[in-house]
Amino acid sequence: MNEALFRNLDRENDPLWMAKEFFNSVNNMFFLRVIGYLIEGTSYGDEYSACDFPDGLEEDEEPFEGVRFRYHDDEVVVSESNFEECLILACKRYEEINPDKSSEIKEFLSRL
Repeated sequence: MNEALFRNLDRENDPLWMAKEFFNSVNNMFFLRVIGYLIEGTSYGDEYSACDFPDGLEEDEEPFEGVRFRYHDDEVVVSESNFEECLILACKRYEEINPDKSSEIKEFLSRL
């Protein structure tokens, strides 16, 4: 099992716990691909968690401003700046765990 990017999530007091849980869920061999999608503004998810952007909504979905994270049956919409903050923290932690991927992470972060 992969090491968690974010540990000891405080689901009661941290409004960004769902975003952090999303990044934990993609901490696998697809992490770099997912980060590439997110930096381009392309939504990504599976049946358990997702990160959605407002321009990729289905016709019957309610519009929102910011970035929406879903985790099981819960969801939260965060500001773009909070999204970037979590993305940067996840990338830096991924880089610590996977130093051989450092150049790829730096390339992605330079596109923000």
